[in-house]
Formats: sequence, C-alpha cells, structure tokens
Amino acid sequence: MATSEQAMQFMQQGLETGKSIPGQSLTNDPEQPYNWEKPSEFTNSKEAMLYVFETLTTPESAENTLMSIGNGISIIDIASIVLYSGFLEGKWNPDLMALLMEPTMYMLIALAEKADIVYVLDSQKEKDDEEIDSNKTLNAYTKGIGALEEIKKQAVGKINPQVVPAEVREIIEDVNLSPSLLEKIEKEKSTSLLGRG
Repeated sequence: MATSEQAMQFMQQGLETGKSIPGQSLTNDPEQPYNWEKPSEFTNSKEAMLYVFETLTTPESAENTLMSIGNGISIIDIASIVLYSGFLEGKWNPDLMALLMEPTMYMLIALAEKADIVYVLDSQKEKDDEEIDSNKTLNAYTKGIGALEEIKKQAVGKINPQVVPAEVREIIEDVNLSPSLLEKIEKEKSTSLLGRG
C-alpha cells in the first residue's frame, strides 16, 4: 500500500514540531516505563494529603505559592498544577488526584488567609466577568453582580474544612511565613559619626 503525499506531509510536520507519532508510546521499552505507568507511591488518601501539605508548607514552596496567589493565579489552577505534578512523578493515580483536589484547595485558601492575601478561586469566572459587553443595559449588569456574589458565597461554602485531618490543621497553624520583601522595615538609628545628619 502506497503512502500518500498528504500523509507524508502530516508525519513530517509532526516530527518538525516535536509531536509524537501516533502509536509511539507503544514502542517504549517496557523495562523503563514512565513514572505514571508504575504503581503509585501513595494509595491512601490521608497519607497523600499529608505529603501534599508537607510539600506546600516548606518555606520555599509556601513563599512561591503565596506569591502566585498574590499575583492573581487562582486556587484551582495552583491545586491542579501541584496535583498533576505529583501524578507525573508517580506519587498517585488520577483517581486519588481527583480526591485530593478539595483538601488541597482548602490548604491553599488557609495559607492565603493566614498571610492576609486576597485570593481568586477560579480565574475563568473572573475572565467571564470582564468579558461582559459594555453596550448591554446597566440594570442587567447590576443584577448579574448580585447573582455572581451569591454564586461565589455558595462556591466558598462548598469547601468543607472537615475533610482536612487535625494533623494537617496543626501544620497550617505552625507555618511561619517570612515578612514580605515589600514590607517597610524600620531603620535603626546609626551611632557612627558618618550616620549623623
């Protein structure tokens, strides 16, 4: 059977852009599987939850996470990135990843509230709010704002803090956040002769 010119161009474009050839994963060496193809490191949701929380509360990770939240990255997006990275590393399977979503979001919200950072639950809702046509009537817009506030209250109310074990709540309380780099620092009065004005 002859390969058509169109099929050859399709394969060439795929190779040039770095896309894998259809069926390429079936040719991988079975002795060297990807991490997500191996048995998961965690199968118990409580153990996996504790691992996620310990990871998020390390000083470097907490600072980067809080900086992202402060820059407007939504809680859902950050939780998705954290959990998907764990899946790629072979920490858990997709089912356990879905079970960890709500507690991870709660943990991120708790960290943001402890650091007094305003957070966004879902960036898509914020984008939808910005895309409202300005030519529509003002009355419809004000009614929409009221309805949106009600939806936000309901969404926040669905996050149940009871899904997080007591050990994890203790970890949240024990997290020490370093002061912000933008925070004003009081200068000490200099006692040197050059420091006097």
